[in-house]
Amino acid sequence: MQAASLRASGLSGGYGPNQVLHGVSIEAAPGTICGLVGPNGAGKTTLLKGLYGILPLTAGTVVLDGKEITHIPVRERPTIGIGYVPQERNVFPNLTVNENLELAVHTVKSNSGAVALKDRLDYVFNLFPRLAERRSQLAGLMSGGEQRMVALGIGLIARPRLLLLDEPTTGLAPIFVHSLMQTIHSLCKQDGITAILVEQNIASLLTIATSIVILKEGKVLENTITPEQLSSKKIWEYL
Repeated sequence: MQAASLRASGLSGGYGPNQVLHGVSIEAAPGTICGLVGPNGAGKTTLLKGLYGILPLTAGTVVLDGKEITHIPVRERPTIGIGYVPQERNVFPNLTVNENLELAVHTVKSNSGAVALKDRLDYVFNLFPRLAERRSQLAGLMSGGEQRMVALGIGLIARPRLLLLDEPTTGLAPIFVHSLMQTIHSLCKQDGITAILVEQNIASLLTIATSIVILKEGKVLENTITPEQLSSKKIWEYL
């Protein structure tokens, strides 16, 4: 699987008359993790929704591997190699782990036709052995950390080259935070996935991020600085 390069330029957008993003530009090289940092209301989630096509952009362009995808419908984003894991747990509580993942597989079409269900499920279960053990359990009866694994599995079921993650560790116990961050790091390193990661747990983010983009009031305050550079700054000024 070849990693994807992302270049977003001059992105603007919001909710009705409420403009949230004001000319935001970010880039991510193949196989890297770009961390988005900023206070609540800075536009981080809005930016991810704009990149995935959930939120229509009023200005700017999104280019993936040299091809503009700005106006590609959201339903087609998985087929071009983009996965999205929202901040909400994004699982069907009354369905089993297997059923949640199977439903996600059936929404994906590949260029070669049908997607092999078993291959996709095996891929997720190899990443999260805990889910393999609980495949017949209702998702709603699982812990918060396990539900996040299911949500991440749903986002990965299409084997994306670009993965958009919105605060995946929210509400998780420290042991789950560490495990989930290491899984994300391994995915990007071993499978060559390019990730855009929104995360309030700055300490954990700095352990895996390749670069950092700081947003404030819908604008890029500092673009593509290194984790080491962010560590040397007064981080609380940005939160």
